[in-house]
Amino acid sequence: MVETTEFAAECSGYSSIPVSQCFASVEIERQQVLRLIKAFHQRRRFERQVRSLKSLASLWPVALGVLLGFYAPLLRDFAAISAPWALTLLFPFSALVGERGLGLSWDTSHALAQFLLYAQFPLEGLLVRIVLKHRLNLFRVFGQVTCLHVFAVVYLALVSGSLNQILMS
Repeated sequence: MVETTEFAAECSGYSSIPVSQCFASVEIERQQVLRLIKAFHQRRRFERQVRSLKSLASLWPVALGVLLGFYAPLLRDFAAISAPWALTLLFPFSALVGERGLGLSWDTSHALAQFLLYAQFPLEGLLVRIVLKHRLNLFRVFGQVTCLHVFAVVYLALVSGSLNQILMS
């Protein structure tokens, strides 16, 4: 039996004690297993980092909605100056809350309209994120959000009677 002192310091703590060839091969296998375990943990850590970056990247519609939410009053003022129908088209939910058919008091409807002015774009961004998780492309999602706006505008037109005036003339 051939003995070596190569792993004596790691195995027994003394470098002067010879170690058998069998014990040396077991120590080499142990070190290889430790390297494999370390590589496995590094790969898992990398995969977790990639997953977390992907989940953060999927939040872009919400982030864009929050950004647009900050600029909502400016957009409202610009739309009110340019055309009154643009205000209803951009912020149909704020206009919807102000309708008399809901039976809200003036203070409540004004406060809710102001809240919806700021919250509309972040809520739509959240809706876009949820819909995009179902593997739809961006054009279909844009179509769904546009459809939501169109339905709100049509409802406003029906409630206010302006659609009746258009159809009767």
